[in-house]
Formats: sequence, structure tokens, C-alpha cells
Amino acid sequence: MIMKRILLSLLPAFALVACNSGSSSSTKLNYPASQAESTTNSYYGTTVADPYQWMENTNSTQTLAWVNSQNSFSNSYISSLPEYNTVKALLTPSTTAKSLKDNNVNRHFIKVKDVYYYTNDKKIIIDTKPVGAGRVENVSVDNKIYITDSLNNVGRVFLDLQKMGIVKGEQKVVQTASTADNAYTITKTQDSNLDLGTITVINNQTQQIMPGDEIKYTSGSFTVYGDGFFYVKPQNVTDIYTSNYNYQQLFYHQIGTAVTTDKLIFDGGAMLSVNLDKTLYNNILYFQTNIDQTSEIYSLNPANLNSKPTLFLGDNYQSEFSILGSAANNNLLIQTTQGAAQKRLVSVNPNNPESANWENILPASTSDIVNSISICGNYYYADVLVNGASTLSRYDGNTPTPTNIALPGIGGLNDDGFDCTESGVFKYEYSNLITPWEKYDYNPTTQTSTQIGGGSIVGFNPADYEMKEIFVPSTGGAQVSIFIGHKKGIKLDGSNPTLIYVYGGFDSATKPFFDPNTLLLLKNGGIYVVAQVRGGGEYGTSWYNAGRLLNKQNTYNDVAAVANYLINNSYTSSAKLALWGASNGGLTTAATALQNPNLFKVVFPAVGVQDVLRYQLFTNGYTWYSDYGYSSGEGSTQEQFNNIMTFSPLQNVKNIAYPTMLIMTGMEDGRVAPSHSYKFAATMQNSGGGTNPYLLKSYAGQGHGPYNTTEAQIDMWTLFFNQTNTPISQN
Repeated sequence: MIMKRILLSLLPAFALVACNSGSSSSTKLNYPASQAESTTNSYYGTTVADPYQWMENTNSTQTLAWVNSQNSFSNSYISSLPEYNTVKALLTPSTTAKSLKDNNVNRHFIKVKDVYYYTNDKKIIIDTKPVGAGRVENVSVDNKIYITDSLNNVGRVFLDLQKMGIVKGEQKVVQTASTADNAYTITKTQDSNLDLGTITVINNQTQQIMPGDEIKYTSGSFTVYGDGFFYVKPQNVTDIYTSNYNYQQLFYHQIGTAVTTDKLIFDGGAMLSVNLDKTLYNNILYFQTNIDQTSEIYSLNPANLNSKPTLFLGDNYQSEFSILGSAANNNLLIQTTQGAAQKRLVSVNPNNPESANWENILPASTSDIVNSISICGNYYYADVLVNGASTLSRYDGNTPTPTNIALPGIGGLNDDGFDCTESGVFKYEYSNLITPWEKYDYNPTTQTSTQIGGGSIVGFNPADYEMKEIFVPSTGGAQVSIFIGHKKGIKLDGSNPTLIYVYGGFDSATKPFFDPNTLLLLKNGGIYVVAQVRGGGEYGTSWYNAGRLLNKQNTYNDVAAVANYLINNSYTSSAKLALWGASNGGLTTAATALQNPNLFKVVFPAVGVQDVLRYQLFTNGYTWYSDYGYSSGEGSTQEQFNNIMTFSPLQNVKNIAYPTMLIMTGMEDGRVAPSHSYKFAATMQNSGGGTNPYLLKSYAGQGHGPYNTTEAQIDMWTLFFNQTNTPISQN
């Protein structure tokens, strides 16, 4: 590999010729200089230039200086637009937070001997201006451990982890447990922007940290057993933001002994990730190994650490298996994709786990698209997708026919919002594009749902809007479902500003959720579209397979088909059309825009995987093989490399005009390395043609979700209204 530096000034330069609404500069912008090097990489005999590979060192002085110059340039450009002050005034929230009430506190208990320890999650309610989300709930962790003798009593502070120095900066406690003899408390703290954390052991009698037991860079949960715990750690992490998290190993640590002497239980190698559950089942340790979107489950008798783990469930990584809990008869409740259109729940005898002995619990039909499963009391609840929208079913485990729980309309359930009370009341949350999130309690005895919160935003009346579902023909005969939300009575004359949201990957269903960030668009006569393209999980495993690996191009074909449908049917025009997506959706957005440069006016690729040749080299990127394949290294093939080269955004920028771009990332993104966005922005600015702006914003202190910050929303909507030449008249 030859590297030659071309020294260029990194001082920000800024030149604008015309900033009137809806117009771009008449000449190419004078972007901050990006140092191009002669770095190349070889893939199956093909040499690929990578002039900005130095940006992969995201915390170097050189990279940070370049990022700062880019941020300054983008801030100057966006703030100079005539829409900026209006959008900023409408989207900036008030600074007053409501006082915390006891019913906003969630306590998470663990019982040790005769006492209970618990941690608090507190919901902070923030009033925003009418154009925003109305009332936004933020979850705050107070980083204290409390002790009480009763579930009904408020306890006293047992350990203040912040004062003890265990929690630092933006970290928070993500797991707490105690040994069975109550001698030690084990905590895991983690920065919210990262996927690795630190395990700390505290002597309960002295309430002092045991420094020799601290373990950094651990992945997932830990499991306490005896006077120690099991944990997972990748082996080669030197920089938590850029190192590869593969070569994960499962260890057992005995408290009070040197970490270097920990017992190695399992080695995941280059491609397997290892995941622990937080609890043991019948004194047996179970852990999951993953590759792609598939997994196997291993078991181990922890009383004999010298024995090797044995395969409990698996089919050579053709399906997914995970433990949801245990039944009254001590069978394990297993969620699996084996024999299902997407997922199913089976009961497995741990002493006789062969598939021939499984008892099917749900669904009743193998064609049902089960998106998620939750256990509450004596019942099992399933979010079953029908035409890409949620339905809710209750199963009792005895009869195959479910009880259908009526939802308010066509929309989506928040699977992370499923919860269960001690009395067996099932809690769920529902919304759609024009209906703010509503919270419900379902009583299985009376079989009734009661709305307990949400559903209203000051200044926004859902009755003034409508949502519909349309199926759009795409390549290969595919029918792509889209959900369209807008004001009632709009004219289909091609003049409506329109935003398409897309993801399209990892078997993840993009459901028609309410997004408070779209209120400004909807109130100003705009159209919001959610596209369920191939690669997602809206129509089961077959839909996912049709949009991954060598079929990945179908994802981008579907997005283009949706855009063309909206234009051809006069919902909008290319001059009024925008596209956005995040993470894998950021890749989808960039790839589609590059392949269809005349289809969109402005696009917003956020935290995207823009260099698909090298994603596997950073953090958890190696686990994304399922969707993209590898360009090099173990598991790669020349066919995969050739395929990646056809769609990877970084390698497909040409000297032609592209839509306006705001490329967004978080400066501390531990999921998709920000260098993806850095390299792509530099390439767009220096290799892309035309005069439209190609801007980068790297948001300080932000991780994988910077687009939800007020600053990012102001940036996005300022550019959107400016580029689509849309007046802002409603707040």
C-alpha cells in the first residue's frame, strides 16, 4: 500500500452566490479542503482508491480539524438561508421541564435474601412548542441503587454510583445484580453512544469498589453465578470507537481473583458474536451465538467450568433461536424463525430439545408474519403484521386460535413498549402516521383495552389528516407497500412537498409509526411517506432475502419505484421530493440518490454505511455480513465484492449533478463509524458534479441518533423547505 500526502489548507472557506428560497449556488461551492492521499486497497485483484482513508482515525487532530471546518461551513450555509430563523423559532423547545412525579418513576427490582435492591428510570416531561412533539418524554437514569424490605416501600440509597466514580460523564447504569450471598454488587455502566461497557464489583459490606475486578470493553449482559459472573468481551479493542468488536469470548470471573486468570468458556472466532442472558434457567447457563441474522443456543452446567458447552438448539446457522423465558413446567419458551414465515414461539423440554418434540404455541398459521412476541402472565401476545401494519393477538398456549385485540386503526405497535404488570395487565403502545402515540392497558379477564395516556398534541388535530396504504409495482413483480399521510383535501397536482422515509434492511419492519418530527411538514401541506421496501421484515423472511446480499439492488429499485409512483400520480414532483433514512437507511438513501440523480431535490443520509467495502473493520460492523456480504477477509467471495462495488455509495460517486445532500453523523457514533459519512462527504464535494450543496454535519456528543436532536431537525427542515421552495405558514 502506497500512501502519499497532498497538503491542503483546512481553513474553512465559504462562498454563496444565491441563497433565495428554493435555489442553490449557481457555481460549485468552495468547500473546505479535503486532503486526498494516494491510498489504495486490493480486492480480488482489483485496486480501489481510498484517498480519504485517513479519516477512519476519527479522533486524530487532522480528522477533527477537518470535521470542525465542515461543521462551520455547513452551519454558515444553513443559517444563511431565509427559512432558517423561522424553522429555528418553531422547533426550539422551551427549557422548562415538568417536575417529576412518582408515577413517572419505573423501579427495576432484584431480590437478594430478604431485601430488594432497585434502580430508577425517571421520565422527564418536556413541553415543546406546538410545532414539535407537544410533550416529549425523556428517560433519565439517576445512577443510584436503592435498598428496601418491601416492594411497596420507597427505599434508601444504598450505593450512589456517580459519587463513587463508577458512572462518569455521559455513562449510565445498564445492568445491576448481586451475588446470592449478598456480599457483592456487580454493575455495568455504558456510554449511551457505545455498544461496549465496563463491569465494576462493589463490596457491599465496605461499600468500596474492588479495582482488581473491573473489566472494560464488555459486550451485552453479564450473568451472576456463585461468587462470580459470566461475561463476554471482544479481544482486540484498543479504540472503542474504531476497533473491531469481533473475536468475542465468553469468560467466567471469580470475584477477588485477577481478571487475567478468568476461565475461557467459549471462543466466537472472527465471525460469531456471543450473547448472554441475564439469568440462569434451572441452574443451567444458556448463551446465544450469532452470525448474520441467525443464531444457535449453547448450554453449560456452571457447576463444572471444565466441561465444554454443548449445542442446545441450532441448525447450522440457518435459523434464529432465542430464549424468552420459562414455562410453569420448566420448559423453555423459544422464539425461532425455523418453520415460520418470520417468527414463532415454541415450548422446548430442556432434557429433550429435538425439534420433533417441540410444542408450538404461536402462531396458528405458518404464514403469519409475527414481528414480535411478549409473555405476560398466563398469556402470549404477538404483533402480527398484515399488509405491513400491526395487529395484536393473544394466545393462551392451550388452543391454537388466538384472541384478536382490536387496535384503533391501521398503524404500528411499539414492540419496545410492551410491558406487563404483576396482575397480568398487558401494556402496549399504538400510533400511525397521523395519530400520536397512544398507551393502552389490556385486561385479559375482561378482554378490554383502556387508553391510559398519549394521543394528543396541542395544535395538532388528527381528524384534519388522512392516511392510506398503496401498493406500488417494482422490479421482478414485487408489490411495495407504502403508507401516505397528509392533510385532507390536498390537490394531487404535483406541487406537494413530500418526504419519503426508508430503511430496507436486516429483516426489520418499518411500520407506519407517528413521527413528531414530521409535524412541521404535515401542517404546511406536505406529504409524509413510509416505504416498506425489500430487505425489511414487513412480509417475512422471503421479503428480507429478496433485498439482501446479491439481491441488495432490489432495495434501491423499490425506493426508486416509490418515488416514480408519487411523481407519476401527481402527489409531488422531483423538485418537491426528498428522501431520508438512517443507519442502513442512510445507505439506502445515498445509494438510491446516486443511482437516480434526477429523482429527488434533497436527500438526508444519516449515520449511513457509506463505505460498504470496509464496514466490517469497525466496531460491530462484522455482524452486518447478512445484508451486504464481505469484500475481503474470512467469509468473503469475489462475487460479494463485485456486488458491493455496484451499490456502495463511496465507490459510485460520478462527476455529475446530484440532489442536495445533508450527510449527518454523530461524532461519537459507536455503531456506524462516523468515518463512513466523513469519507462520503469528502468524495461528494470533490468528485461529485453540479452546483447543489453536499453538506456534512457531525454532531458533537452524539452517537447513532443525532438526527433526533433539535439542531439536526432545524438543519433538515431548513434545507427541506428551502430546496423544495415551500413557504412555511403553519406552526
